[in-house]
Amino acid sequence: MSSTYQLPVLLYHRLVNESCVIGKHKLHVWEKDFRKQMQWLKDSGYQTITFNDLNAQSNIDLNKKIILTFDDGYVDNYTILFPILKEFGFIAVVFLVTACKQNDWSKAEGEPTVNLINIAQIREMSAYGIEFGCHTQHHVDLKRADKATQEKEIMGSMVDVEMMSGKKPITFSYPYGAYNDDTVQLVKQSGFKYGITTILGPDDWKEDLFRIKRIEVRPKTGLLGFKRKASGTYWSNGWISFLFGSLSNY
Repeated sequence: MSSTYQLPVLLYHRLVNESCVIGKHKLHVWEKDFRKQMQWLKDSGYQTITFNDLNAQSNIDLNKKIILTFDDGYVDNYTILFPILKEFGFIAVVFLVTACKQNDWSKAEGEPTVNLINIAQIREMSAYGIEFGCHTQHHVDLKRADKATQEKEIMGSMVDVEMMSGKKPITFSYPYGAYNDDTVQLVKQSGFKYGITTILGPDDWKEDLFRIKRIEVRPKTGLLGFKRKASGTYWSNGWISFLFGSLSNY
């Protein structure tokens, strides 16, 4: 059975153009493939928006609108992503891990060492129109953390992002998509307007502003698969989704 997202929110992490920087978790998309995806969006009449746009325009027309999100704030978001966005006249949302200069949380799992974007790069991207949101200070699994740690990571990241970007953040992305009731309550109490998950949440983003789910784009998504993801359609039956995902890799 087919279903439709009212507003597709796509999830990316890294953009790469060298095989030597690829990690075992495959949290990347090739630069050439991302460029093809953006070209298709442009040719198809899509406009990229941010959560700031949603917050500022209560009656925003969502026809052919899409949100591109990038978790963690890797340096390739500046060196590769940013030039492509400018080329196509697009914008995106980047969720920052604020107290790390590198991907400390994943190096122990065998991922290559990757630098995160610095304040000067963040300020330049922010001035262009990139929205920066929070992803904790140390990429903590909030679902397993005690309430005091959660509060420190959530509130600390809000202060950090405002300092780094020059703008008060309104969006919080849960690391690993993991959270509990305390997490959601703390995000609300901290003043965020939106809480962003990974693949779990209602299809209509307006049903729960603190459990907004995303559609993940992986290295083997393929252009056909990307078109379905970007248009907001998916197969709710798990087996059909699995079969279609496999076919769309080629």
